[in-house]
Amino acid sequence: MADDAHQLRGRRAQVYRTVAEQIRSGTLGPGARLPSARQLAREWRVARGVVDEAFAQLQAEGLVERRVGDGSYVRHDVPVAHIPVPDTLAPEANLAARRRLEQFSPYLALARAFELPRQQFHPPVLHPRAWPEAVFPLERWRRLMTAALQEEWRDHLGYGPSAGLPTLRSAIARHLALTRGLHCTGEQVIVVNGPLQALETIARVLLKPGDGVWIEDPSHPSLPLLLEMLHCRVTGVPLDDEGFDVARAQALAPSARLAYLHPLAQFPLGTATSRTRGDALLAWAAAHEGWIVEGVFNDEIVHRPPAPAALMARDRADRVVLMGTFEGIVFPSLRIGYLVVPQHLADVFITARGPLGDHTPVAQQLALEAFIDGGHLNTHLRKLREHLGERREALRRAVRQWLPADVILGRTDTAWHASLHLPPHWSDTAVAQTLRARQIGVEALSSRCWQATGFNGLVLAYAAGTPAQIDKAVQGIAEVLAQTQKVG
Repeated sequence: MADDAHQLRGRRAQVYRTVAEQIRSGTLGPGARLPSARQLAREWRVARGVVDEAFAQLQAEGLVERRVGDGSYVRHDVPVAHIPVPDTLAPEANLAARRRLEQFSPYLALARAFELPRQQFHPPVLHPRAWPEAVFPLERWRRLMTAALQEEWRDHLGYGPSAGLPTLRSAIARHLALTRGLHCTGEQVIVVNGPLQALETIARVLLKPGDGVWIEDPSHPSLPLLLEMLHCRVTGVPLDDEGFDVARAQALAPSARLAYLHPLAQFPLGTATSRTRGDALLAWAAAHEGWIVEGVFNDEIVHRPPAPAALMARDRADRVVLMGTFEGIVFPSLRIGYLVVPQHLADVFITARGPLGDHTPVAQQLALEAFIDGGHLNTHLRKLREHLGERREALRRAVRQWLPADVILGRTDTAWHASLHLPPHWSDTAVAQTLRARQIGVEALSSRCWQATGFNGLVLAYAAGTPAQIDKAVQGIAEVLAQTQKVG
């Protein structure tokens, strides 16, 4: 028994030393997310409890922060030069574990550069992930969930179909016909657990390792990171007043196989892709056997009705896959998204979806189906547009009143995001960092760029705060800019 305990302590120390050395060397910098305990246990060939104990020791020494449900991270305030780690690791340190950390180190560095948000339930005012929780009809949803868990649905407690419940798939098809002019069948709709799983499914069906992908630049920070981890070659395409520039994309990466864009509610600039550019992209896909992924995130609440038909509705070559989610217009933790694929590819996508697992909980699918078909979603969207309209005007008013004339508010007529464009004498990363310390949750626009340069501004959302809170936050931005200018 004593030998077993000694061996256990040795393995725990081995894990501790290896991770701490990666932190000391800068491979795992402040804020970096560590691989999961399960992953490292598999690589080290030790029990998961051994890794958990080592992580607990790292946490106790102030090197690592463990967040329930979110993983383990290197603390932002780690004094790297003073981490107590021996100069050399014990010879028994497992090389597989080292390789695992080294394999992920480029992605960890990119994640730090992109300032991936980690706030859980209560993002600060103006944070891009803050959503209008006060508007959601929670009592109605509670009743629908209760109904979905009645005795008559007991047999639905098991795994559902990998493509989603047929009734929900048909409800989503009807919803898209009303909101985006897309007439598809329920058989073309595949239910997924959010947009990232949807994108992984797309990549596994339509792409091979090394294939080139065009993305809007700037864009969602997790998008290029996931595509790179799926072994794609990602090229950022700058946007102009007409949105996605197909000619520019071809010049940057002529052999690309797929284009990903949000034609209507682009994040974070809000730039819409014109019909002319959309037609050019469809022509490119047809001529080069390329693919287009059309993102539909919060398109239902654009503020310039009526919304134009989806790009997929104009596709005559079956080269467009539409990817959407209910996380914004319902609530983020719902984690229900969907794909709409060409009819002849439906079976292929469903087959690929199955082995990825994580099938969407059936009760939530039943509740969402009733929420859509019962008219509750349409009622909610009307109230949501009214709510957002008030806060959008509050933001515009506050910007006019408090901010200098050379700070330009970008488009605010898509979803609930906007960008404040700063003149070059202010650094958006420095300003954003100062504002976050004051609980104003803006993020640097430059951190949303993959390859594009010249962007300098603040990304924000105005959905969650009251008009008074929005006004106060914009005043705070003005104060920080004034102080920063004085220092400069």
